[in-house]
Amino acid sequence: MLRLYSYTLFLSAFLLFSVQLMVAKMILPLLGGSPSVWNTCQFFFQGTLLLGYGYAHLSSKWLGNRRQKMIHIPWLLLPVICLPIAISPSLNTPENLPPSLWLLTVLTLSVGLPFFVVSTTSPLLQKWFADTENPGSRDPYFLYSASNIGSLLGLLTYPTLIEPYFSLTFQSKIWFILYIVLISLIGFCAVSGWQSKPEIKARTNNDENTDNILNQEVESIEIESPHLIEIFQWIILAFIPSSLLLGVTTYITTDLAAMPMLWAIPLALYLLSFILTFARKQFLPYPQFLAILPAWLTPLIFLCWARLVNPLWFVLLLHLGGFFITACLFHWQLAQRRPNPEHLTSFYWWISVGGVLGGLFNAIAAPLVFNYLLEYPLIMLLSILLVRSPQLFQGIEFDSSAQFFTLKKIQTISIGLLFGGLFVGFSPEGFLNNLRGYIIAIGLMILIFYPFNLKKSTWGMGLCFIFLIGQFSLNNLGGILYSERSFFGINRVIQYDNEIGGKYHSLLHGTTLHGKQSIDPKRRNHPLSYFTIDSPIGQFFSSVKPQKLSQVAVLGLGVGTLAAYAQPGQAWTFYEIDPTVEKIARDPRYFTFLQDAKAPYKVILGDGRLQLAQVPDRSYDLLIMDAFSSDSIPVHLVTKEAFQLYFRKIKASGWLLVNISNRYIDLEPVLGAIAHNLGLVAIHQKEGEISQTEKAMGKSASHWVILTQKSDNFGSLLQDSRWEAIASTQTGSSPETLIWTDDYSNILSALRWVTQK
Repeated sequence: MLRLYSYTLFLSAFLLFSVQLMVAKMILPLLGGSPSVWNTCQFFFQGTLLLGYGYAHLSSKWLGNRRQKMIHIPWLLLPVICLPIAISPSLNTPENLPPSLWLLTVLTLSVGLPFFVVSTTSPLLQKWFADTENPGSRDPYFLYSASNIGSLLGLLTYPTLIEPYFSLTFQSKIWFILYIVLISLIGFCAVSGWQSKPEIKARTNNDENTDNILNQEVESIEIESPHLIEIFQWIILAFIPSSLLLGVTTYITTDLAAMPMLWAIPLALYLLSFILTFARKQFLPYPQFLAILPAWLTPLIFLCWARLVNPLWFVLLLHLGGFFITACLFHWQLAQRRPNPEHLTSFYWWISVGGVLGGLFNAIAAPLVFNYLLEYPLIMLLSILLVRSPQLFQGIEFDSSAQFFTLKKIQTISIGLLFGGLFVGFSPEGFLNNLRGYIIAIGLMILIFYPFNLKKSTWGMGLCFIFLIGQFSLNNLGGILYSERSFFGINRVIQYDNEIGGKYHSLLHGTTLHGKQSIDPKRRNHPLSYFTIDSPIGQFFSSVKPQKLSQVAVLGLGVGTLAAYAQPGQAWTFYEIDPTVEKIARDPRYFTFLQDAKAPYKVILGDGRLQLAQVPDRSYDLLIMDAFSSDSIPVHLVTKEAFQLYFRKIKASGWLLVNISNRYIDLEPVLGAIAHNLGLVAIHQKEGEISQTEKAMGKSASHWVILTQKSDNFGSLLQDSRWEAIASTQTGSSPETLIWTDDYSNILSALRWVTQK
């Protein structure tokens, strides 16, 4: 019986997690692939999980296990009407709604019901198992580890075994089949426990004493319900790791390295912390974790402000290690405070509330109230202060008073360093601008601190730290002229200078450069970064007469650098998904490429592919694809269907230029395979290492591909030795296997295992 329940929970969790990744892959490209899209998806799944746990709790409370089983089995059949899972084409128009609201609507209509029904499985089956006669039923919470092992396996196998080999359509069909298997297993679980007599089992947190407790069958035993303060503690203990998960994910995937699938590592650690802390045997050194937590998180807060990224591997390990230690400590306390199995479904409901609040805070509230990524260091700060509570870490025994003294000493040193470091960056100028953030942060502190009855001195320190961290000025770090946060991330305008090139303004999204301009009047109109006169795209404009480019479209605005190539008699159209980028590019205090353009232009906001589909066919002589989200090109812009769309909008004699400069992804074989399949001709040029002088003058090495319908359209570029045909267009080694479509893409196969600088 135990194996049956374990396998069923394992499959349920696997389906629950794999459907999250599958649907996120379907939706992520429609909003540019920004980290906020994944965070909003996470919030939706957490919210739906909360509803599923609520159903499990209320149905078991009102109906009892027997009647609940009779109702639940038919309920499992309801999602069949909306399977296999797919995103309706009619939903692919987010322009009339805020991105987050549109995304939540799409998720609700496409996957809401199946996910909700599967999410009820874990608490229900643990509750059913608790009422069986199996010896392990006295403390069924260990089954939560089996559930999270399934989730972890779903996370690890999706990018390595599922995504590379199966299309989204096939994945959806397989999920449907496995869902039918799950229904059968749940039915067997219901039948296997049908004859079990209801009984109340006592439980102790000490596993060694559990087997010595008498399990007496009684008709009715009144078990005290959890107190309100206990419920608040459950919520807080779940909220902290949930918020940190999204905070560290956003930080490392934007400010450290916009590396594909890097988000999977924090999520794997999050699931692993549940597996380890809810397991029957404990392996983690919790006293040591508690002692080093303040010393570990304190430098991480400073690293966030200073944006130190080198050596990258070491900084990543610091952030991931700090997150894992914190998650283990707080999840361990959840395991320690688990109630009698009679209140199992209530326990899971309330910790799900904490998880949802963490997602709500990071994915919805934080982008609205904080101008920069404040939520991540804020939660780390509150975690440091919380470990001062003697009521927080129950069940952790220190070997000696000397060790406890060391803990208090570490806490004191960490708090002193935090106060001094934050005070150095103190700037009183932005108090009113951060007022909403202060209100949210103080309210959060009250909600977190009250359930654990922290001392007044800790309250005072918390208020002081919130004031300092809210007033910490990014400008004090030097060079930051402007910073604004939107759904798509944080954009910063930086000023810097060097002895050779002079002063520049640059637009950064995380660590990724989105354009730069010299503020020297003599060089103000010179295109820089990936677009210099001697770069591949500069060579293209030099080889084509301006009269042949009467209509030009660009996917991705950046700072408007390409407008420097505009000539009289032409008309340019820029497509940009992020309104903040357009506002910055139009502001002459920072960039003037648009203002100085020699041809009329317009900027159309929205996803480039969706907006381009509304344009009449054969509208453009030239289409330039330069759309980046951090350092990853949105996948939906480099699929076969996308290129078919592009060439419907381009004249027969026109060109498509694609910027595939990327530190982590090699798109050359992908574009070559698509060109081969569609009967296009393609050449590319990849610049090698550039000199220090060129870097000082504002140039960045780039990699460009030009595609057209006839080789004659290349003109003089065909004789230019710097341009070469893409290899996969010349070989017959099954190029179709490399083709990305709207239904299939394989990021793993395109990764550069040795990154390029």
